[in-house]
Amino acid sequence: MLKNSNNVDVYAVTAAATDYWSRIFGPYPFEETGAIVDDMPEAGFSLEVQSKPAYSAVRNESTIVHELAHQWFGDSVSVARWKDTWLNEGFATYAQWLWAEHQGTRTAHDSFRAAYDARPADSSFWRIKVADPQRDTMFASAVYQRGAMTLQMLRERIGDRAFFELLPAWTGLHRYGNADTADFVRLAERISGQRLGDLFGPWLYTTGRPAI
Repeated sequence: MLKNSNNVDVYAVTAAATDYWSRIFGPYPFEETGAIVDDMPEAGFSLEVQSKPAYSAVRNESTIVHELAHQWFGDSVSVARWKDTWLNEGFATYAQWLWAEHQGTRTAHDSFRAAYDARPADSSFWRIKVADPQRDTMFASAVYQRGAMTLQMLRERIGDRAFFELLPAWTGLHRYGNADTADFVRLAERISGQRLGDLFGPWLYTTGRPAI
């Protein structure tokens, strides 16, 4: 059993998260799962290597579930263009919120509100277009956090039934392929039966803090 000072059992969390994401995101896309853990905590990296994420040290549960979510969002369904990277990082960040909800520690809505309320309207966080970040902001926290916020807003708009139908439909439709933001919007609209431009526009394509 491999643990760190936080007493995290990386193998047990990996197994549990892989099983849970297989229920939420659709069938696991690869033949095996696991982790590659180095003893270099000072390096501070976590990488979503296909089938076995790599860590510079055993991470906390939230980091593990984030990297495992990338097996679906990034390693199986890959972005068509780098500017669509929120489809990788926003989904993996939202997976952290879903895991906390699954564990009963905090709802995804509460995680959303904490992230939203922590950033005032004049914060530079709101100046990035999440679906069209520039080269120097492609991996800014807004792409991760605001991407996850977009998914929570979508969930609250279309309801849990449609939202949790959408996630495995997305990973199944584009399994081992490439997709972009427009593909995701079209699928969300088809499954929900709603026009969603008024949601995705403010959250992904414009600057400024969207009203809630």
